[in-house]
Amino acid sequence: MNRIKSFVALLALSAPFSLALPARQAIAAPAPIKPGFKAFFEDFRSAVLAHDRARVAGMVKLPFKDFSGGPVNRSAATSAQFIAKFDKIFTPAVVAAIRANKIRAFSRQHDDDGQTAGPLMKGEYLLDAPEILDQLVFSPQGGSFVLNRIPFYS
Repeated sequence: MNRIKSFVALLALSAPFSLALPARQAIAAPAPIKPGFKAFFEDFRSAVLAHDRARVAGMVKLPFKDFSGGPVNRSAATSAQFIAKFDKIFTPAVVAAIRANKIRAFSRQHDDDGQTAGPLMKGEYLLDAPEILDQLVFSPQGGSFVLNRIPFYS
């Protein structure tokens, strides 16, 4: 009986010192997709789904850089090189992500500070493909957007 009383007393004394769960952090809403990018991406999506390589190549910043470090270098200095590497860049997984509109905008909460060629800089959008080696970055350029690069992750 004394053990039970001692346990209850110890429990009562420790109550003010019990561990409290941390407050729930709010999950930030994704950054909105701006109308200018929506219009560009609809045109880009249409060209990719139609396998219109020349039209897609016209929406790319050259030289196109592949920073992924993957097994295949998909960088291209010219439109002709980009067109030749089209199937290596637009794999079935990438096309599926494009078809499903898997796009997200730069967010201070989730992205780099703009000092590297990493995931995203302010104003950019990411094709959020399931495999990080398949992700694509779109950047603002001349009042519209261009497919800029395949990012790297450290």
